[in-house]
Amino acid sequence: MDRPTVIRKGDGELLFDAGQLSALAGGELKFRDVAVNNSSLAPGGQLPLGAHGDKLEVVTPVALGDVQGPVVRYTDDAGGYDLELCSYDSIVIPRGMAHAAYNLCDCTVALMIANFDYLD
Repeated sequence: MDRPTVIRKGDGELLFDAGQLSALAGGELKFRDVAVNNSSLAPGGQLPLGAHGDKLEVVTPVALGDVQGPVVRYTDDAGGYDLELCSYDSIVIPRGMAHAAYNLCDCTVALMIANFDYLD
């Protein structure tokens, strides 16, 4: 996997599952930890550009208000990718991939983050 991928949340579907993640990663993964970031993406807020060299990260945004349409934009700030997510969509970010997040809506966006170790 050489770039982030978005898993769109459909009616009645799971957010994502381990089989999908392993297929996207092209190898086995092991669950590592989970975090919830519910304060960094206030309206107009952003998470600075960063990368993780040791893990695959899955981020699911949840708008803490009534929002129709995209709530967050993930990008590498260099034109390589620019992906907008609605509440409960998930972005799968491979290790080493630069990523920044920008709030697109008028309410705080919580980020549910699940991290996975590569087994290679």
